[in-house]
Amino acid sequence: MFKLPPPVLDIQQVSLVKSDRQILSACDLQLYPSEVLAIVGPSGAGKSSLLNILVGKDSPSECHLFKLKEHDIQRTDTHRIYQLRRQLMGYVAQDADKTLNLKLSAAANIAQRLFDLGLNSASDALSRAKALSERLGLPLERLDDSVATYSGGMRQRVQIAAAIVHEPEILFLDEPTSALDSVSQAEFIDCLLDLKTERNLSMVFVTHDLRLVRLIADRVLVMDKGKVVSQAVIDRMLTEPEHPTAEALVKAMI
Repeated sequence: MFKLPPPVLDIQQVSLVKSDRQILSACDLQLYPSEVLAIVGPSGAGKSSLLNILVGKDSPSECHLFKLKEHDIQRTDTHRIYQLRRQLMGYVAQDADKTLNLKLSAAANIAQRLFDLGLNSASDALSRAKALSERLGLPLERLDDSVATYSGGMRQRVQIAAAIVHEPEILFLDEPTSALDSVSQAEFIDCLLDLKTERNLSMVFVTHDLRLVRLIADRVLVMDKGKVVSQAVIDRMLTEPEHPTAEALVKAMI
């Protein structure tokens, strides 16, 4: 009988209350090695709020379990949690301008992540930044140009490079294609699929667009009103949605 490997990320019964408002209610999520898990739902469903807890931008009001690989986050000291997240995670925001320094070159933005993690050799950092940039289709002749001169699609590639140059095991993406045109979106998804295969990356991909989910996700978690209302492999989600919210998302895609 096939047995799933241990999840690289496992949260159970996560809730979030802010200003007496229930943002998240008893959410469960498991992410497995080399899996792409899409989190979908209508606007205000709680997708980004859940992601913020996963990446450490916010803390849950209640949580029965929060494991990052073999580490129990609730029983680990704050400094160690910070180290683990920096080592094991990468993050790609909806707006690249929020994570990149537009005054710096693409190479400097990418290399900075390695410096932050303790690499002291500028030549090594820049060499790794250059190699990854080439792999991601960034023009090498422009690596020393300010990121402010890059297109939206190219800024997202720089952001991906900065997020994975330290070879994390999990990549979190928050609506990363919403500001891109259809051609740039397709190129972005192809890039992610290649990285998943080459680096055995696990990904959590937050979006409202099921057309993108169909291209990249292995499994889908559907949220509505702060709750996880459905989880399914992508094919079943698209052909046999089990919840009205999931069904509405599928119909909107057609």
